[in-house]
Amino acid sequence: MSKKMRPQLTPKIMLYALFDVLGMIILATGGAWFSTGKDLFIPNFPTNAFQAILAILAGAALMVWAAAQVLREMLKRTPTDNEPGN
Repeated sequence: MSKKMRPQLTPKIMLYALFDVLGMIILATGGAWFSTGKDLFIPNFPTNAFQAILAILAGAALMVWAAAQVLREMLKRTPTDNEPGN
């Protein structure tokens, strides 16, 4: 029976998680402009639909990239079957 190991939080994973949060904020900023017509966090941004769409796309792209990097780092740390201790 194999023992499950909990993934360790490393500075690299924490950095990617912060990028993920930043992507969520950017996405929310663009989405809030469409729903209320007002800025959310940054004054006077976005000011038009083009900037709001750009914020939504950039935020989503940053979130996907950061989540992929977190998963990649976690997969690097999983032990393989031929390592000692399994």
